[in-house]
Amino acid sequence: MEEIIRDPVHNMMRFDTDRDRLVLELLHAKEVQRLRNIKLMGISYISYPGAEHSRFAHSLGTAYLMKRVIEHLQASSAPAIARDVEAHRELLLATALLHDLGHFPFSHLMEAFVREKHERWTVRVILDKNTEVHQMLVSADPRYPEMIAAVLERRFKPSFVVKLISSQLDVDRMDYLLRDSLYTGARYGNFDLDWLIHFLRLVEVDGDYELALDRAKGQRAAEEYILARYYMYQQVYHHKRSRAAGTMVLSILRRAAALLRAGEEIFAPPPLRRMLIDFKNFTVADHQALDDTVLGFAFREWEGSSDPILSDLCRRFNRGRIFHTVELSLKRYLKLQDDLRQRARAQGFDPDYYLAIDSASDNPYTDSYFFRLGAPREVSENVFLVDDRGRLVELSAVSELIAAVRNREIGISRLCFPPELESELLPLVQGQEG
Repeated sequence: MEEIIRDPVHNMMRFDTDRDRLVLELLHAKEVQRLRNIKLMGISYISYPGAEHSRFAHSLGTAYLMKRVIEHLQASSAPAIARDVEAHRELLLATALLHDLGHFPFSHLMEAFVREKHERWTVRVILDKNTEVHQMLVSADPRYPEMIAAVLERRFKPSFVVKLISSQLDVDRMDYLLRDSLYTGARYGNFDLDWLIHFLRLVEVDGDYELALDRAKGQRAAEEYILARYYMYQQVYHHKRSRAAGTMVLSILRRAAALLRAGEEIFAPPPLRRMLIDFKNFTVADHQALDDTVLGFAFREWEGSSDPILSDLCRRFNRGRIFHTVELSLKRYLKLQDDLRQRARAQGFDPDYYLAIDSASDNPYTDSYFFRLGAPREVSENVFLVDDRGRLVELSAVSELIAAVRNREIGISRLCFPPELESELLPLVQGQEG
């Protein structure tokens, strides 16, 4: 029997009620259900009103794409490879579904505040014996929590298991590019998913398996896919209004933390309080108690704070009155910083909370996992092509398009400030003063 779940990106997502039983059970774990209340794109709804989609839908879509990829690899591979894929089927599906459990409220934005990556917290949630996902995994196979942790930490073998979850050709990226493109209305993230999956191959190399694309037919699909991500970062994920809103959120959190440390009474349930001012004692249970709804409620409550800075920042954010921006290099900002802060202060704005330099950057195609000094060699992220004789070649070696963006960091820095300061700051930033 099948369970069919309708989805705006993948239409009918089919799961076998017997073979995919673990994934269907994990959907009901409270740690997975929490992802319904965490937006996939954080606060990008500020710029794209349709971007309200959740990490729950994305995680489910990622598991479904993993199922499609598994079925394709089994059908297109030699019997021995197909058997190895089948042996890892349940592990792959579970990991795909659970890969985002560690996200904080507002997704990646909160990582800048707590200074920890969500991947570490995903592993903590899965290994915590008190979580429902841990208990469900152990019931299926006592080895699963540790095995999934190894996959997420990029140290699991065979390597194709890691690459299908986390690489430049993984099902996570395949789903979020299409999903974000649909919900933002920006078509930059579209690529030919069916063609890409159809030409995926597993190639045996030195006792391991490498994930690759058919060289004759898959190169253009790979280029389109990587460039889709490149354009989404440039045009959507680094949108100036979303980035400015992010600086406001960080200012709000820093102000709330400063008030709590000073003994001021503001709304802050214990998990939120520990995240703000006592992170060393922040637990998995605390993490799982927080989501976008809790932070959103706190921001509404803080509008009524007696502290004028916290109240004003929350009121601006909640009403969509987002800081303005102007492009400004970090080098020039450091040169102008004292003057900028003085002018903001003269107009009654504390520069610690009302001025911010935001730097956004991304590598569309990177070799970062090839070279980690002092660490065990990790599974590479690179995309490989394979010819009909089983010979592998790295994509950028044969693609001028990908070679042009390989290891090339694309970035932009912007000064973020309240619109009331525009007439004071812009002449200085743009060098128009005599």
